[in-house]
Amino acid sequence: MPKRSDEQLMSDFANNDAKAFELLYARHKDAVYRYFLRHISSAEIGAELMQDLWVKVINAKVNYQVKATFKTWLYTLAHHRLVDWYRRNNLESKAFVENDSDDEIDGSIDWNPEDELQTKRLAKVLKQSVNQLPFDQREVFLLHQEAALTLPQIAKMLDEGLEKIKSRYRYAIKRLRMSLEKMR
Repeated sequence: MPKRSDEQLMSDFANNDAKAFELLYARHKDAVYRYFLRHISSAEIGAELMQDLWVKVINAKVNYQVKATFKTWLYTLAHHRLVDWYRRNNLESKAFVENDSDDEIDGSIDWNPEDELQTKRLAKVLKQSVNQLPFDQREVFLLHQEAALTLPQIAKMLDEGLEKIKSRYRYAIKRLRMSLEKMR
């Protein structure tokens, strides 16, 4: 049996196929959660935003129409939920970092403590640098990197011109490179 597309799964879910929702959720939950965490850096708030997002997906099932890819639609909902959260908390799209703890890195046979330390430092600098990007640049960068959306999909999703989105992405990459180069 061929793998069902996200759009087909959402249509099946609209026809009360609970298994279809489970498959959609399993496919997208980790990436969407990372998307929220990259903006908020709080596991608790990220989990709250995730729950709100998936409730919106469930509530939208009867009105869902395929006008874009499911992924684009999902991240549009996620983006709106994030913007609402910023507005409600008067944060003006500035991310905060609640916990800078380093994630554990899996060991390997060729483990080298100096390499691991350098990798952790780079990851921390990159995370901090992403958090310091202006909201518009961070949004485009994360949608492209975390959600694997193309720049044209992001432009359509955000209702912006493609050149503007390309420019935001280029500026984000330039800033991130400069931050990493300072570490050398």
